[in-house]
Parts: sequence; structure tokens; C-alpha cells
Amino acid sequence: MDEQIARLDGLAPDATVTALRPTGEDAARFNLKVGRVQVGPIHADDVQQLGLRVGLPIDGAVLSALGAALAREAARADAMRLLRARPRSKMDLVRRLTIKGHEREHAGAAADRLERAGLINDEALAATRAENLAETGKAAPRAAEVKLRALGLASPVATKAVREAFQGLDLVAQATEAARKRVRALGPAIDEATRRRRVWGYLARRGYDHETCRRALDDALGEHTGD
Repeated sequence: MDEQIARLDGLAPDATVTALRPTGEDAARFNLKVGRVQVGPIHADDVQQLGLRVGLPIDGAVLSALGAALAREAARADAMRLLRARPRSKMDLVRRLTIKGHEREHAGAAADRLERAGLINDEALAATRAENLAETGKAAPRAAEVKLRALGLASPVATKAVREAFQGLDLVAQATEAARKRVRALGPAIDEATRRRRVWGYLARRGYDHETCRRALDDALGEHTGD
């Protein structure tokens, strides 16, 4: 990005747009050339908003707007690389872009564009993650909400996704199964009080409430004692 700004600063006062072509790899990106200088890729929205066309003189006002447009597109390109690794929430994406050195304004604009294009969808991300937590039993609703908020998802989005994902689930049965597995993993070498304390802590960390922990623990330990 600094290199692109340096190219803009070095333009001749009477420079004009000499080439404006799609990159080919991304329909939303255009390669922009001003005079003999390859300025860099710019987003199609900015091409339209700035009225860029071959022959357009680049005066001071256009030059300033062009700098901001290049910064937004640089942020969007980094955002695309982050999204190729895994889906992310809008808030998390903006945070990571600012860590990479993009101004928050440009990071936010890039995230807005990706959201409009359907490449960021907080509701879909929340639903997918909540369903996974519900199906695997790795977290009860309370802990699941905390995990979703840690991804940068807003509380109302997280709450709705968790409510829908856990609807109809038997949390006691789920906690009991988790307790059974934990009891087996602990083995026979520890005393009953220690086993109870460790399994209780294990269930509590997954977000099960006091009553659910008690019932699951009683069932799991009762079976273990019976064995």
C-alpha cells in the first residue's frame, strides 16, 4: 500500500488515466494505469463512484479520493486472504485488518463490501458454529454463547443461533454422556471424591448448570460404581 501511495505522489501534474482493465482474476477489480505508472488494483465500485475512464485528468480532488480507494482495495485483498483460511465474523475481520496495519475506516469499508457480496455472513457463521457445538456436545448453551461472542459475533446473533441449535436437545442426557467419557478417561486410580470433583469441573467448564451437572454426575458415577 505504501508503494502505491508513493506512485500517486510521483504522478505528473497533468497525468491522465491511460488504462483501466479488469484484472481477470476478480471481476470486482480493475488494474489502473495513470500516465506511465501502474497505480494498482482498484475496486469496481470506486471506478464507478470516481467516474474513472481512460483520458480522465487526475487533479488534486481525484488524487485524494484515489488514495482512499486504493487503501480500501488493499484492505479488501487482505480480507479475502483471511477469509480463504476460514469464515470469520465481520468484527473479527476488521480487527485483524487493523492489526495488519490498515486504518479502521478502510478495514470497515472493505468488510462492508464483502458483506454486501455475501462473503461475510455473521448469522450463517453463528448458526453453523452453534449447530456444531450442539451436535458434538462440546458446550452447553451458556458456554456456546460465550464461544460465539469470542468470534466477534454480536450477542443477539449468538443468542438466537444457540437457542435454535439447542432447541429440543436433552441437555441432561448430553451431559451424562460427557460425564461417562470423562469418568472412563480418569481411570480407576483416583479416589471417588477426586473423581467427582474433576468430572463436575469438566461439566461446569462446558457450561452446564448446577442441576444438570448433579444429575449427570450421579448417573455417570452410579454406573461406574455399579461396574
